[in-house]
Amino acid sequence: MESYNQFGQRIGPELPEWTTREMPEKVSLRGLYCNVIPLAIDHAEDLFPEWHSIEDERDWTYLEGDRPKDKAACYAWLRELIAHKERYYFSVQDKIDDQVKGIFYIGKVDPDNGSFDISEINWTPLMKRTRFSTESLYLILAYFFDKLKYRRCEWRTSIYNTEGTRSAERIGFVKEGVLRDKKVRKGHSTDIVVFSITRKEWPGISSMITAWLREENFDGLGHQLQKLSSLRRY
Repeated sequence: MESYNQFGQRIGPELPEWTTREMPEKVSLRGLYCNVIPLAIDHAEDLFPEWHSIEDERDWTYLEGDRPKDKAACYAWLRELIAHKERYYFSVQDKIDDQVKGIFYIGKVDPDNGSFDISEINWTPLMKRTRFSTESLYLILAYFFDKLKYRRCEWRTSIYNTEGTRSAERIGFVKEGVLRDKKVRKGHSTDIVVFSITRKEWPGISSMITAWLREENFDGLGHQLQKLSSLRRY
């Protein structure tokens, strides 16, 4: 519904019951196929060999950091991430073998306005294109939207990161625009594309993802029977 102030100027919809949201905690979230858990230093034991299971660093092109050269560097890097004051780093643990297979962080948490970012999504080759890669993001989104009642999630990535932009759109993020020359990353100017999910969109997205994640949507080899996009109803 349109709202106007005392000067006849159009303003946004009223939120009479809005209050500042709670800050998130470093929670553990359990799903059907994976657990999202706080990043720990010893997760280097799982992550390091998988990050080095391919010969080159192509998976790190659009990330802030570089692939750790050895396990000692990996431990030091994870220790640095965990100590960050404004980011909540999480690991994704496969429930089949309890192995940690990816990390990401939640940042720019704004409880006054109810917004947060998902960023630096770093899946090992074992995690790419799996059902638990989708579930891990669903679990953190559900934590913020359903439990903490936040209003907005952003996903930002390089405009050249086609894999990342496809992933955002597949889950239901809406492209908002491009921030030109926003970053200097690894010596190159980078335009950043911004995606978001709002609280109005979340119920439809949540229903779509939970329907896709049902065990009966996968065959005995773990292949999907219905694509996520075919379940979109919003």
